[in-house]
Amino acid sequence: MNKPASLWLLAGALLPVALPCASHAQSNVTLYGVVSTAVRYTSNLDGRHHDLAELVSSGIGGSRWGLKGTEDFGGGNQAVFLLENGFGTDDGKTAYDALFGRQAYVGLSGEWGALTFGRQYNALNNIGWAFDPLDQGWGNFWSDPLYTGGDIFFQGYRINNSVVYKKTLGPVSIQLDYGFGEQPGSTARGATFGGGVMYQRGPLAFGVAYDQQRPGTGDNTLHNYSVGASYVVGNATGYVGYMGRSERNPDARFGIAFVGIGYQATPALHLSGAYYRYKQGGNVTTQFQSTPIALGSGNADAASAVADYALSKRTSLFLEADASFARGGTVGRETEYWAGTPVTDVSSTTRVGVMAGIRHIF
Repeated sequence: MNKPASLWLLAGALLPVALPCASHAQSNVTLYGVVSTAVRYTSNLDGRHHDLAELVSSGIGGSRWGLKGTEDFGGGNQAVFLLENGFGTDDGKTAYDALFGRQAYVGLSGEWGALTFGRQYNALNNIGWAFDPLDQGWGNFWSDPLYTGGDIFFQGYRINNSVVYKKTLGPVSIQLDYGFGEQPGSTARGATFGGGVMYQRGPLAFGVAYDQQRPGTGDNTLHNYSVGASYVVGNATGYVGYMGRSERNPDARFGIAFVGIGYQATPALHLSGAYYRYKQGGNVTTQFQSTPIALGSGNADAASAVADYALSKRTSLFLEADASFARGGTVGRETEYWAGTPVTDVSSTTRVGVMAGIRHIF
């Protein structure tokens, strides 16, 4: 046997002795995903009495696939990672303009908590969605009333360049998150920070969360917060909550209150319904126009109901119906968000939708 080969064999034999922790470390990787799509009909989508029939991606629960894994170091400590891709079931395209646009992080966890780094959900998202009456563990749906006003109550859901700490102490779970702004010459510009606390014991759950985003340019600091509670009685769960948002420049305020119920009618059939009351005030403008258009104050009422029927542990069919009644400046926010063009010459508008679809979990 030649000398280089002998040295490689000797190194291979000694490596487990030199690195005993590595030889006993156990790791696992899991492939998972959700594929969801639906046929949806919406009346008066744009405030001009134009209806729309479409095949929508992710009717309930965002379609995704991901890889998650751990490596056990012993003593309760482990490395963790998660890579999650979002995609459209209507066109097959990758969502969020990134391969792993939903989540991408790596970190460490143990009895002391978990510390992770990457693109991650903020506490506002993790706690706020937990009390949405229509989000029964499978995720939000296409036209969830919490999107009223332009999907503004979760501060972008995910934080790039972030550090997240989580810890559970008995019935109490906490999350702290910070996103680096990465602006040359400033640690504050573009940075986000927030946190939240959730309490769960028996039938009662309660949670509060807050998030702040500093502007990359200008001085429009954003503040979002959420408070919610749920209570289980038999096969029914009641929900109540409130979410708020304030913008510094221009001075604008938004809020949405909601109440609802979920009911497990049979082992296969789950029913849920909710009512939402939305208000906006101050110097509210459009969100997506190159030159913002002033809209002012307004309000909206929304109601929705969902029936979800499980064909198996992995596959279910769902039927959803919703109605939204917008008034004042809210008409402009709603029509811009859903149809792309803000309507400012209509004092009130009603939008009604119905959706039927299928969801498979793997």
